[in-house]
Amino acid sequence: MNHSAQTVLNFWSQSKPFAMKRQVLFFLAATTSGLLSSQVIIFEQNFDSFASGDLVAQTCGLPWSTWSVAPGGAEDTPISDEQASSGTLSAKVTGTAAGGPTDLILRLGNRTTGIYVLSWNMYIPSGNGGYFNMQHNEVPGAGSWMVDVTFAPGGTIEYLVNSVAAPGTFPHDVWFNVAMALDLDAMTGALAIDGAVQYTWQTNVPGPSQIGGIDFFGYAGGAPAVPLFYLDDVSFVALPSTSVPEVTPTEVGVYPNPAQDLVTVDLPNASTTATVSLVDVTGRAIIEGRSFQQQGTYARTQLSLKGLPDGLYFVRIQDGDQQVVRRVAKE
Repeated sequence: MNHSAQTVLNFWSQSKPFAMKRQVLFFLAATTSGLLSSQVIIFEQNFDSFASGDLVAQTCGLPWSTWSVAPGGAEDTPISDEQASSGTLSAKVTGTAAGGPTDLILRLGNRTTGIYVLSWNMYIPSGNGGYFNMQHNEVPGAGSWMVDVTFAPGGTIEYLVNSVAAPGTFPHDVWFNVAMALDLDAMTGALAIDGAVQYTWQTNVPGPSQIGGIDFFGYAGGAPAVPLFYLDDVSFVALPSTSVPEVTPTEVGVYPNPAQDLVTVDLPNASTTATVSLVDVTGRAIIEGRSFQQQGTYARTQLSLKGLPDGLYFVRIQDGDQQVVRRVAKE
């Protein structure tokens, strides 16, 4: 049985509420660890069906565009065979220390509801940096920024929302993954570098809570920083609200919650092959494939949280084609 994002959300919402920050961490963790299997792919691009030297917005067409809606002009960016995460081609974004002229837009649809994951692979050579921002509107304009992200040549990241900055890091001279989870219903966003969440924010501050597009700009923080970065394997997916058969949530017991040292997991009428795993917010399996023991009418096991940092974890139960995910907090 393949559970959609809505099924996972239903299980998740049965337990004690957590901060909005942790809600979005769940979607990032679930996406990277395969807990969600009903993603709807809205857009994918790896540039390998084009030729080196082609301009992205001009050749690939919509949803690619430029800030001034002028594909083929100075704001457009070339496809290059200098670097590639998959295949042989990627998009090469360059500019001057002052910023620009490259100003490539990926339109995302002026969406105001739903849960989405936008990701891509990125390569920044030593001595260079890069930049992107999320726009509230497909056709960008003044005052429409949701979040600004600057990759400085020194290997640090500045995340900026509503004039409030936070730090992060990235590696040079290797391909790394950037993933953003955007829960427009909860009005929360989170960004991970190579699966590690570095920043969270509210998508409605400043408002509106709407994703219009992402702007890849030739910028690296200002002079003397020189922008140069490559993009590949761009993906935009929706986590849909699709009803599918599921185990009744009340039949599965995960307690106590919050927990300190041990979590007990009860599963009624379990088969002899049922297993349980414990996953952290980065998608890493801390305990994987633990078997149950029959305890009367329930199959039961215990998971140790000793030595783990306080925070949010996910209990994943698999019994044949049935899968259940529950969240648990360690305090």
